[in-house]
Amino acid sequence: MNATSLNQKTVRPGSLVGYSYYHSKRRPNRSTNTAKKTHARPKLPYRRLFVAVALVALVLVAVSLFRHPATQVKQTAANSKLAVTAPKTSTPPAKAAPAVAALAATNHCAGNSLDRFVLVSIGQRHLWACQGSTTAYDSPVVTGIQYLAADLTPTGTYHIYDKQTDLTLSGSDSTGSWNDPVSYWMPFLHNQYGSYGFHDATWRAPTDFGNISPNSADASHGCVELPLATAAWLYNWASVGTTVTIEN
Repeated sequence: MNATSLNQKTVRPGSLVGYSYYHSKRRPNRSTNTAKKTHARPKLPYRRLFVAVALVALVLVAVSLFRHPATQVKQTAANSKLAVTAPKTSTPPAKAAPAVAALAATNHCAGNSLDRFVLVSIGQRHLWACQGSTTAYDSPVVTGIQYLAADLTPTGTYHIYDKQTDLTLSGSDSTGSWNDPVSYWMPFLHNQYGSYGFHDATWRAPTDFGNISPNSADASHGCVELPLATAAWLYNWASVGTTVTIEN
């Protein structure tokens, strides 16, 4: 339509017949208002959802712990049992006590009638000094290597034929050579291999005496080795001529 209003035009009767003018079937666009009403949904409550999930997780954990208390108690009991029984299995039984008790209970001087007599047992690795039928002194010892002819301690009955102090024992054999200073020396036998006697062996540990097998390479070169205190006592007690018996 022109900008001029229809009121300013001359309208004749029937003149509107066939008159065309702009007409639109479009309706006012109310989508904006509608969107405000239909699409303005409340936002998702994330905080409430998180709280709900956390509560569910706590409930599941509580149920799991409630259903398995027996297993936890069983494992704790098993660990406690191990702690109690471990020392029992780790401690070896004492086997030497009965043998020591039997050795002490036997009077090895019972049949002796001599005033001074020394008995050495290779098998028991022990020495007894007898005054008549009474044991005046006894001590563990180390004897010679049994499987070497030159180093074994010869069995039999002998007599102490000398006494010396502060000297060095030297020699050699198939095992090597030695040069050992001793404080006390009491020989009782001399043969093709050399001299055999009682002497101290301060190079040995105290626990060696009585515990080294004569079938071991750690045994002596044939002499009867004594702890220092035993050697000192025997030197002062035994005189030249004292009888010595070495037995297996």
